[in-house]
Amino acid sequence: MTQDPYQQFKHLTPAEQDYVKRHPMHVPAIKRSRDLAFKEARRKFGINGHNDASDAFRHCFWSAILTRDIGYQYALAFTTAHETSPTNPPAERAMDLHDNAVGLEIGRQGGSDPSLSNACMAACKAGRLKVLK
Repeated sequence: MTQDPYQQFKHLTPAEQDYVKRHPMHVPAIKRSRDLAFKEARRKFGINGHNDASDAFRHCFWSAILTRDIGYQYALAFTTAHETSPTNPPAERAMDLHDNAVGLEIGRQGGSDPSLSNACMAACKAGRLKVLK
């Protein structure tokens, strides 16, 4: 069962909430990119892990799609806002911000979802993405 938009909004960090209040037109792209990233990580890795290669790939791909769809500066602002949770440990925040940054650069090149996925997977295999386990 899908959560209603208000319930989804309540689960965002305060910084994410502020972003979507200022840029409500980006909400569909944010949701689509998130859903695609989770689906693609599961397809490529069999899981959506935590602090592993699937997590690093998911952050990279999510950021790449978002950059292509809403632009680099907006994607940077939202992905950074996403990492502001006070419950996000510093090492995990650093990992996620790094992997987001790689995805932001990949997304600047544009391309289809499969080409962005392939570029993020290549970055993962080349050791350009950060993992903690």
